[in-house]
Amino acid sequence: MGTLELNWLFTPKLLLFWFCMLQTLNYVERGALASSSVSGLYKDKVCADKCSDKESRGCRDLCGFTGVQGEFDLTNAQMGLLSSLFTVGLTIASPASAHAVRLYHPFLVIGVGQFVFSCGLLGAGFAPNFETLLACRTLLGFSEPSFIVVAPAMIDAIAPSGSRALWLAVFYVCVSLGSGFGLVLGFAVQDIDWRWSFRIQAMLNFPLASLFLVSRPNGTAWEALQDKVSPDPTERTLLEMKSEANPEYSNSKEAHVSGRPSYRTLCSDIKQLVRNPKYVALVVGFSCMMAVAGGTLYWIPKAAQQLFSLDEADLYFGAIACFCGVLGTLGSGAALDRLGANFITACRICSGVLTVSGCFLVAAVWPDSAVGFFTLLAVGYFFLSCFYAPAVNAILWSCEPHLRAQAVGLAMLLMHVFGDVPSPYYTGALQDVLNDWRWTMSIFFPLLFPAAIAYIVAAYLAAHEVPKCQVI
Repeated sequence: MGTLELNWLFTPKLLLFWFCMLQTLNYVERGALASSSVSGLYKDKVCADKCSDKESRGCRDLCGFTGVQGEFDLTNAQMGLLSSLFTVGLTIASPASAHAVRLYHPFLVIGVGQFVFSCGLLGAGFAPNFETLLACRTLLGFSEPSFIVVAPAMIDAIAPSGSRALWLAVFYVCVSLGSGFGLVLGFAVQDIDWRWSFRIQAMLNFPLASLFLVSRPNGTAWEALQDKVSPDPTERTLLEMKSEANPEYSNSKEAHVSGRPSYRTLCSDIKQLVRNPKYVALVVGFSCMMAVAGGTLYWIPKAAQQLFSLDEADLYFGAIACFCGVLGTLGSGAALDRLGANFITACRICSGVLTVSGCFLVAAVWPDSAVGFFTLLAVGYFFLSCFYAPAVNAILWSCEPHLRAQAVGLAMLLMHVFGDVPSPYYTGALQDVLNDWRWTMSIFFPLLFPAAIAYIVAAYLAAHEVPKCQVI
C-alpha cells in the first residue's frame, strides 16, 4: 500500500483535532451500549413501575424487554459481560500496542487498530445473536489500545511547554463528549433498531482509520515516540545520567535508539515501571476509579430508568456526561497548568476530586426524586471528570520519556484487570441478587475513597524521593 507524508495535515493542532475525533467516536460506542434504549427497556411502562425493584426473570418475561437484553433474553450479569469482555481485549492488547510503536510508525499502529475497530463496529451492527455481539465487543477491545495508548504520549510530545496539561485535558474531554453522544444516539435509534447505533459509528470511523493508515508524516514528535531522538536536550542529559547509574536502563535505551526493540527490551521496560513505587500507587488509584466508572456508571441509565420510570434517562445522563465532563476535564487541565504542571500537584488534584466525587455519588442514589438524583449525580460526575487529565499526566510524568507510551499501556492493562473488567459483571450480578439499585450503587461508589488515598501516597513518595529523578 502506498503511503503519503501529508505533513500539512498533521500540524500539532490538527493532530490534536484528529485525535479528539477518534477519541470521541471510540467512546460513542461505549455510551451507546450503556444507553437503556440499546441495552433494554421495559416495553410496558405500567408493568415497568411494578417491576422497577424486581429484576427476576419472571418479571422480565411478563413485561418484556426491548433492545439487546430483550432480543437476546439476557440477565444483568450477561449484559455486564459485554462490557467486561471489551475491557479484557483492551487489557491484553495495551502493552503490545505500546511496544509496537517502537517497531513501526505510530500512524500505522493507529490506522490498523482503528480499521479493525471499525470492522468490529460493523459486525456488532449486524450481530444476529448474543455470542456474535460478544465476539465483536471483544474485538473492539483488542483494537482500541493502538490509539488510546499512543495518543497521550504523542500529545505530551507535541504540546506547547506551557499548555501540556490543557492539551491532554482537551483530548480527555472527548471521553465525556463521546459517552454523552453515545447515550443520545442510543435513544435516537430506539424506534428503529439498536444495531443502527453501531452501524452509524462504523460509517464515521472508517474514513478516519483510512487517513491514519495511509499517512506517514515526518517530524521529531514521531521519532521521539520511537526513541530515535530526544524532544528536549535537557531530557537527553538526564537520561544519560540515568544510564550511567543503571546499566539495565542503558541497555534498554540502546536497544530503542538502535531501532532494535525486542521482547527483552519490553520486559526491561516493564520491570522498571513495576519497581517504581510512585507508578504502582498511581495504578492502584486509577484501578479503583475505573472500577467505579466501568461498573456503576455503565449501569446508571438503566438504574435511573427503573428507579424513576424515566424513559428519557439516557438523554438526562447524556447531557450530564457532556456538560459536566467538558467543564470538569478542561477545568482540571487548566488548573494544573496554572498551579504548576508537575507530578505532585497532579496527584493532589486527583486525590481531592476523587474524595468530593465519592461523597456526592454515594449521596446521589438515595433521593426519592429524579431531580435530587440527577442533581447530585451531576456534581459527582463533574468532580470525577476533573480526574482524567491530571491522572494521565501523573502517569506520564512518573517515568522517563522513553517509557511513557509503555507506562500508559501497562497502566491500561492493570487498571482494567483490577478495575472495569470485573466491575460491570459483578455490578450486574450483585443487582440480580439484591434487586435494589440503591444498595448496589452504594457498595461500589465508595471505591473512590481508597483511590484518593493512593494518590496521596504517590505524592508523598515523590516529595520524599532521593534522589529525585522525575523528568518533565
